[in-house]
Amino acid sequence: MVSVTVFAGMAGSGKTSIVAGYSKWLKTSLFARVATVNLDPGVETLPYTPVFDIRKYFTLRDLMKKYGVGPNAAFLKSAEMISYLADKIMSEEPFSNLDKWDYILIDTPGQLEAFIFQPEAREFLARLSSKTNLVVGYLIDSSMISSIPDAVTSWFMYVLIQVKTGLLTVPIISKADLARNPSLLKDLIENPSALVSKEYSVEGLQAEIIPELIQIAMKTKGALRVVMASIHDNESFRSLHNVLQEAFCACGDLT
Repeated sequence: MVSVTVFAGMAGSGKTSIVAGYSKWLKTSLFARVATVNLDPGVETLPYTPVFDIRKYFTLRDLMKKYGVGPNAAFLKSAEMISYLADKIMSEEPFSNLDKWDYILIDTPGQLEAFIFQPEAREFLARLSSKTNLVVGYLIDSSMISSIPDAVTSWFMYVLIQVKTGLLTVPIISKADLARNPSLLKDLIENPSALVSKEYSVEGLQAEIIPELIQIAMKTKGALRVVMASIHDNESFRSLHNVLQEAFCACGDLT
């Protein structure tokens, strides 16, 4: 059965670059049959050639002009449109001939609230999940993580994606070459309990909430090992690939 990875993450977290780099690695290192899919109607240019591109049906500019709305409302509308066009989308490559592919990599908008968190988009992903092995790869931008509050709030978004979608989700540290605090990221994913003993300078509401978020990280971490992905390091794509593939196996050991 074809393996599908849906890359999600905040704007600028590196989803498009990861899709481009990982797809190239799969083709050149594993000689795999790989299809890339773009579901971001707002992107102007892509560093890969998608087998399916949602811009064939509409772009963000199209929606803004047609409905007289701004970019945020247009992204919300795009999730609606994907659901409305689901049958047409599923009738096109790569979805129409899943056996033709080993891997399908899906690039999504950076506006999580306008895509992953929308019921229409979740319905589309659930439909695809019923026909494939599907995992969500949630990118945590390492260049934006310098403190414990940064780390645990990023983890909380990871938890929200799992809760909202009900889909298997794997955290991925992106832009590893720009990591500001690698040891903190490793603890966040592999041993969040270690964060309890570390000092962090916060006051007010943060001082009350951060310990609770650390507890959530401890409860939801699962059997995971940190994946530090960088488009400048081909070996990191091997680590990414191994974790994603193990995630599909119920008996997989991710420790």
